[in-house]
Formats: sequence, structure tokens, C-alpha cells
Amino acid sequence: SYVGALWENHVLAQWIRWRDWSNTSASLWYWRDQPGNEVDLLIELDQKLIAIECKITEKPVLNDTRGIEKLTEFYGPSMIRSAYIACTTEQAFKISQQVEARNGTCVWEI
Repeated sequence: SYVGALWENHVLAQWIRWRDWSNTSASLWYWRDQPGNEVDLLIELDQKLIAIECKITEKPVLNDTRGIEKLTEFYGPSMIRSAYIACTTEQAFKISQQVEARNGTCVWEI
């Protein structure tokens, strides 16, 4: 959706700004596999990956973590430092054992 694309753009811009201002050694990229599973933002830092999926919702659900699950299968759990859904929630909460929902209006400690 149009609103979803704007949200994703906002979240990505916050992390680009973070990288440019405070952590120039971090690489930012996007991941998609052949069947179409994707993760909106990967932050590569110290040879580990931080996965961030963007969802314009206050309460993301387990199904929203599918791309992160496929990424973890592809690279192996030892490569994934942490995984998040950047959403509009006020309070951070766990969606699954691996994935935490965080407010995406600004960056957070990773």
C-alpha cells in the first residue's frame, strides 16, 4: 500500500541517518529470496545481521515474521544477531522467540 511504502521509507531513512552519523562501518541492505520472501532492512555489523521488517501496524502478528524466518533459514541462526518488526507500537514486545516489535519512528539500541 501507499501508506506502507511511506512507512518503510521513513524507517529506512532513520537507519541510514544513524549509519551516516554514528556507525559508518555498518552496511545496510535489503534481502529477497527467489520465492519472494523478503526483509526490508538488514544491518550488517561486525559480520552479523540485524533484520528489520517494516509494518504499519500497532500490533504485528506472527505471520509478519515470515521473511525473517526465511532469512534465518537461509543464513543460519548464528548469523542473525537480532530481529525486529519496526511498527507503530508504543511499547516494545516479543512477537516470537526471535523477533521483537519496536516503534519505528526512530532508531533504537541494537
